[in-house]
This record gives sequence, structure tokens and C-alpha cells, in this order.
Amino acid sequence: MAVSDAYALATMTRRQDIVGRKIFDIFPDNPDDANADGVRNLKASLERVLETRAVDTMAVQKYDIRKPEAEGGGFEVRYWSPINSPIVEPGGTLTHIIHRVEDVTDFVQLQQREAERTKLAESLRERSGQMEAEIYARAREVADINFKLKQANGELARLYEKTRELDELKSQFFANVSHELRTPLALILGLVARRTADPNLADPARRDLDGIHRNARLLYRHVSNLLDISKLEAGRMLIHYVQVDLAREIRLIASHFESLAEGRRIQYGVRGLSELPAQVDQEMVERILLNLLANAFRHTPDGGSVAVSLQERSGCAVIQVQDNGPGVPAALHDTIFERFRQGERRSGGTGLGLAIVLEFCRLHGGSVVVSDSPGGGALFTVTLPLMAPAGAEVVSSASVPMDPNLLPQAVDLQPQPAAPHSKVLIGAPLVLVVEDNPDMRVFLAEALASHYRVAVACDGQDGLEMALEVRPDLVISDVMMPRMNGDEMVVALRAQPGMEDVPIIMLTAKADDELRIKLLRDAVQDYVYKPFLLEELLARAGRLIDERWKKLAVLRENEVRFRATFEQAAVGIALLAPNGHFLRVNARLCSILGLDQLDLLSCALRDVTHPDDVDLDVAEARSLIEGHIQTYTVEKRGMGNGARIIWLSLTVSLVRNALGAPYYFIVVVEDIQRRKEAENDVLRLNAGLEQRVRERTSQLQAANEELESFSYAVSHDLRAPLRAMTGFSQALVEDFGDSLEGEARNYLDEIVRGGKHMAELIDGLLQLARSTRGELRRDRVDLSALARAIRDEHSRAKPRYRRRVTWRIAGGLATRGDSRMIDVVMRNLLGNAWKYTSNTEEAVISLYVENDGTGPVFCVADNGAGFDPKHAEKLFKPFSRLHRQDEFPGIGIGLATVQRIIRRHGGTIQAVASPGKGAVFRFTLPEAGPDGDDSEGDWNGRQVDSPG
Repeated sequence: MAVSDAYALATMTRRQDIVGRKIFDIFPDNPDDANADGVRNLKASLERVLETRAVDTMAVQKYDIRKPEAEGGGFEVRYWSPINSPIVEPGGTLTHIIHRVEDVTDFVQLQQREAERTKLAESLRERSGQMEAEIYARAREVADINFKLKQANGELARLYEKTRELDELKSQFFANVSHELRTPLALILGLVARRTADPNLADPARRDLDGIHRNARLLYRHVSNLLDISKLEAGRMLIHYVQVDLAREIRLIASHFESLAEGRRIQYGVRGLSELPAQVDQEMVERILLNLLANAFRHTPDGGSVAVSLQERSGCAVIQVQDNGPGVPAALHDTIFERFRQGERRSGGTGLGLAIVLEFCRLHGGSVVVSDSPGGGALFTVTLPLMAPAGAEVVSSASVPMDPNLLPQAVDLQPQPAAPHSKVLIGAPLVLVVEDNPDMRVFLAEALASHYRVAVACDGQDGLEMALEVRPDLVISDVMMPRMNGDEMVVALRAQPGMEDVPIIMLTAKADDELRIKLLRDAVQDYVYKPFLLEELLARAGRLIDERWKKLAVLRENEVRFRATFEQAAVGIALLAPNGHFLRVNARLCSILGLDQLDLLSCALRDVTHPDDVDLDVAEARSLIEGHIQTYTVEKRGMGNGARIIWLSLTVSLVRNALGAPYYFIVVVEDIQRRKEAENDVLRLNAGLEQRVRERTSQLQAANEELESFSYAVSHDLRAPLRAMTGFSQALVEDFGDSLEGEARNYLDEIVRGGKHMAELIDGLLQLARSTRGELRRDRVDLSALARAIRDEHSRAKPRYRRRVTWRIAGGLATRGDSRMIDVVMRNLLGNAWKYTSNTEEAVISLYVENDGTGPVFCVADNGAGFDPKHAEKLFKPFSRLHRQDEFPGIGIGLATVQRIIRRHGGTIQAVASPGKGAVFRFTLPEAGPDGDDSEGDWNGRQVDSPG
């Protein structure tokens, strides 16, 4: 029915692919594994849960999972530790089973991991070489880019000239468009004025026409500003000097704002000189003052103050307009006069008013600056020369008609009252409208009020505060607004808890594709351009609200399911705030710690953790918060009721909010006290066992040393009496042998033969003892020469009967080792070959070398008696023989000595044979290599036949 992200990740599945399907269809047994029993075991566990209504913990299972086709398909070996927990309603009905699995593959395949790490190191070294090559290639690319950059600079110069040309065309375009727009606007204003003059006009129609008239006049002023800017950029704005009384002109212009000041209870007045002759452009002065006063009234709150003053200073007129509004930040005192710049005082408009003021002042040879008003707010100071420049034409005072459409109306600058909340049914969806234009705000509120409850705000700051207060189901917001833009409001809104998923529709008349795409991708659900069809806006709003309410219904259902799962889980579960305090705990966690739920909710995780273990997982927690890992598990000691220490296993994961910031932690807690106690018992047992092993090993080493010393001492001490017995027996044979007859001579011969055999046995024991004692030398040993010397010794010995032996000794065989011990090895191996070919008519004894891929392997072979391979392990045991004494005499120590000597040199030896077909002894010596005389062969194994 549902899966966690961790479950889907561990099992290589996607939630949408497995929810709603049977678990055994998704995770069948691996058909290539004949011993697979995961499905059978899981079915049995689930059936036990259905029958007993109790938690069922399964043993570790080998349950392979199917890999996605995109990753090659097939099955991947996995090992799991599953727990199946029932979810039972208060009435006793089992509704769900929680199937919780822990992937323990890493522990089972630890050795394989080590191999993979080695492989990764090799891959990194290979990658390092590739990176060096890439760096060289990038250096070449940088050189190419520098060349292209020079070409691009030339292209930029050409484009700059083209841009200047386009800028001029743009200015001409604005001039043409602005000029063409003024004509239809003037016609609209005239027709509206004529219709509103009708005394029989109905009130609703009059309100609509008043709205059209206000917005047409506003558009007319914007068009006039654009036309003036285009003339200024094109250099076609000419100044016409007129002799006027500047004081009278200022009072006349200021009088048009008196009704506005009275309606908004604003203290308003003009101070300063009553008369001031001046030579200025009368229309430009009017525009300067109109723009400054309109700006002051726009930003002054009701009940505030606006003042105009006129002074004369050093041949210049100084005009000041001040208000007690929010003022202009010092950082914007210079930039506020830039075109389209509105700063933090913006409240609609094109951002051209103050730019026009600056340009008109400069055309007069004057200036304008802004500073802080003494009473708070902004103070604009205009300085204009009183005399026209020398040579300029100045006409007499003339009455220049003021464009009435540029004069303010009270309704243009006064904020409209917010639309009241609609009176639809309580519980209907709530829509928040954020719009700075009063007419548009009222229009949207009235249109939505027939379907939803409505709240309104006049800018982004008010919209943010209102949204946090009323928690709307939908926000409809303009983009360009004073104090805080719509896009800024959206960012601030999304950062607030609970506001991450509230749908938002943005309204704008600004064609900014980059901003639209950014908002649609990151923050808003829809984007509508002005003008728009009301029916379309209502349809989009209805769709978003319906989707939100459906999601809320699903969330409420999931909340019920989560609560049941949380409370009835077989393991302890806690939700922690980012600071570690408990937000929610289930009954199992309270049972584990032996604490009441209220006690836990009043403290943090560190308060119920052993002081020594509090900072045990600091590094893992930091990695989790930084996003390097998704979850981690740590074992800690908890402090239960009465300071009782409990070993706990904590599995920690992090839930983030819509902006990716840490929201809360999920901690799954398991009681592992019994397991820890069992582990401690095992550790104690292991420690005792290791101590007993060390003691036994020491005893065995001492016994072995004593045995070797005893063998050496006994062998050495036996030689003295044996020599006497053998010597006297030999003297008897030589001096009195002829006088002895019958059994006396036979007895004496047996004594001589027994003495010789005893001497050979003692020599063998001494050799065996020496093979494991004394310092090992590293001499250069020519094996080929040594074999030839042993061959010659055997060939010179007088045999009991004549025999023919072919020796095949490869040349150039050499090694490094203890020459005395290597001599014993070769004499024993070649002596064995000589002995066991004594009954072979055409005997062949060989010494050659093979290569098994890791180094040379020396071989001593014969075609003699051989032996049964099933008894091969007895060959190298002391006193162990495979043939009867009367067949092949010997003492059974030679091969045991050979094996010990070769092992001391770090080599190995093995024998291969079959009865009647001879034997091959293969041995290695780590420091072997081609060396020595190759007069009778070469290192590649060339053999030379030599009869003996």
C-alpha cells in the first residue's frame, strides 16, 4: 500500500511501480538460485502475523532483488533482516502489516568490499592519469579561447555601434508610439466626460465611467512621460524662456492639490517669497512641481504633512518640497533620479517622474537633490537660475494653458479602501488578492466574492502579513507593487512554515519571460498577463483551489494512517525538532525508556542519553544536515527511568521543508540491551579462549624445542658408543673373520649391518634437527653443477650388479639459499631417484625446470618404482615409508628433511607418481633465477642425456 523512500532505494524500485501490486510479484525468488527460499520464508512470517496478531522477527534472509532493466536486469544478491509488525484497530481488526527490512549485505560481503576498495584505488590512479591528459587538453583549449576572445572583442565593438543605432531607433519608436497613443486617449477622456455630464446616468454606470476616466488619465500621464523621455534622449527637447512671476506660478500649481490634502487630512501649505521674477520655461517648471507634489502626496500617509517653499539664493530660485512619509534611504539619494528607478518608496507608476524633473532642471542649468526632511520623510530641493543664458531669446509673460489631464485628481492618489470580506458561506475557500491599483483591487474582489471568501492587500508587504494572518487557500498577486514586489512577497511567503504549498497566481502587465519562467519553476502555479478575461482567471483559480482541497483530503487520510502506524509500531519512534527536542513519541519508545509521554515531550534527546554518548554521532548528524547522507544508524546508551542504562540502536533520518531547510528528524529506536549483553558474554568467552590458545601455543613451542633438542642430543650422544661397536665389529671381521664359522659369522655380519643402519638413522636425525635450527645463509647455488657432482658420485659407486642409467640434467639452473641445506635436498631427491630405479632396466633420472606463471619450478623425475598417489601425504612424514625394507632399504627421514629445508627457504614441494611409472618431485625456491654454467643445457629446460 505504501513504501518509504529508504525502502525503494534499498530495493531498487520506484514507488509508483510497486504500490498496489503484490509483494511476491515484485520480489520473486532468483530463478538462477536453486536454494532460494526467501519467498517461502516471508510468506510463512506474514501468515504467522495474520494468525497471531503479533510481531514476527525473521532470521537474516538471502533474498535477491531484481535489478531495473535500465541497469541491466537480472538479480542482485542481497541479505536482509526483516521484521513484520501488525497494525490492529481498537476493535481487533488487522488493517495493515508493516514490513520493515534492514539491508545487512555489507556485513555479509565484507571481504568482497575490500576487493572493491582495491579496485576503486586502481580506478582512481587510472583516472588521475586521465585527468593529467585532460588538463593538458584544457590548456590547449584555453589558448584557443584566448584567440577567440580577441575576435569576440572586435565583434563586441561592432555590436556596440549597432546597439547605439538601435538605442536611437528605440527612442524614435517611443516618441512615435507615445504620440500616437495620446490621440485615442484624448478621445476616450472626452467621450467619458460627456457621458458623465448626463444627470440621468445610473450610479453603477457612473462608477464604471469614473474608473475608466481615472485610469485613462493615469495612462495619459505615463504616455506623456515616455514622450518627454524620448525627446530628451533624441535631443529634441527645446527650452523656451518666458518672463514670469515664479512665486505666482508655484502658488497656482500648488492650489490644484488643496482638495486632495483636505480629503486626506494632510497639513499642506506654500511658504516663502510672494514675488520672484524669473526667466524660465513655464511648462517645464509646471511639470517639475507637479511631479514633485504628486510624489510627495503619494508617499505621505493620511493625516501627514506636505510643504512647498520658495527662496532666492545667489541669483537662483530655490524650490523645496518636503513630506513626512517614509523618506528615501541615503544609499538611493543619487540613484532615485535614474530612469525607471523607484527605490523603496515605489508605489506604482513608470519610474520616470523624478528622471524628468532632473532633466528639466539640467536644461535650465540648475539641479535637484533629495535629502532627509527635518521632520522625517523626504526633502526635494530644486535650484533654477533666475536669468536665461546670455543670447537666449526671452518672450514676455504669456498665459500657457495647462494640460488638464496632467493635473491630479483626489481619487488618483488616494488609496482606495480595501474591499470587505465577501459574505459567502462560512467554510468556503479563502482567496487573498494583492494588488496596488485600487480599481483593479476592487474589480478582482467583487468578481471573486460570488464564489469565495475574499481578503485584500494593497502591496507585497501587506500581502505577506495578511497571508500569514488568514492562511488563504489561494493568492492572486500583482508583480510590480510598492514597498515589496509580488515576486519578493512570494519568496518570503514560501519561507514560512505551512505556506509552502499554497497555490499562487501572478498577474502582470510586464512581459518578462525570465521572471515568469523562474516563478513558474520555483514558486507559483500560474501566471496571467494583463489584460485578461475574467472567466479565464476564475477558471484557473477554481482549478487550483479544487486541487488543493483534494490534496488536503488525501493528507488528512494519510495523517490518520500515519498516526495508527506511528502509535502501534513495534519499535520506538520519535519526531525531533532541529534542536533535538521531542515533538512526538510513540508508546513503544515510552515503554523502552520507562518514561511517561509528557516527561519525554518536555525534554530533548540528549536528556535521555548517557553523557558519554551524547556527542557520539556529531559527524554523522552534520553529514545528514548537509545532505551528504540520507540516514545513519548509531548505537548509544540511553538513560531510562531511575537512571537505568539501556543500550539503544538509533536510526536517524531528516525531513526537509519545501525550501530544503531541516524541518524535523525521524528517529527509530530499538532496544538492543539483550544483544549487547550477549555480545559482552561472547567477548569474555573469546578473551578466555584466546588466553588458553596462547598458553597452549607456548606449551607446544616449548615441547617442540625440547623435542628437537632431545632428538639432537640423543642422536649426537649415540654416535660415540655406536662408533665403538661398529669399529670393534669391523676389527673382528678383519682379524678373526676367517676363523669364525657358521652362525657366529652370520651374527657378526648382522651386527655390522645393524651398526651401519643405526649410523644412517642417527645421521638422518641430525640432518632433520639441523634443518630447523641455526641461521639460514644466502649463498649462490648452481643446481646444475651440484646435480652433475651427485651423478658422478653414484656412477663411481660399485653396484651389486651392473645397471645402465641415463641422466638428463638441464644447464643453467641456479638459486640462492643455504648451500649446505640445498646440497642435502639435492642428494636426497637424486638419491631417491637412483634408489627407486634400481630395478628398472633402462633407468632415466632428470633435473629440469618448468614455469607455472609465478616463477620457476624445479623438477626431479625418474621412471622407477613410483608409488600409489593416495599415500602421497605420508612421503614427507619422518620414518614413514611406502615400500618394504627388503625392496628398497632406507630410514624414512630424507624426504621429511627435504620438506623442512624447502619450507625454511619459503618454498613448496609436492610429489606426483603412479605405481611402476616413476615419480616427479616439484619444488620452488623464491630466490631462484637463470644463472650459472649452461654448458649442458639452458634455462628453458633443454636437457642433455648423460649415461652413467
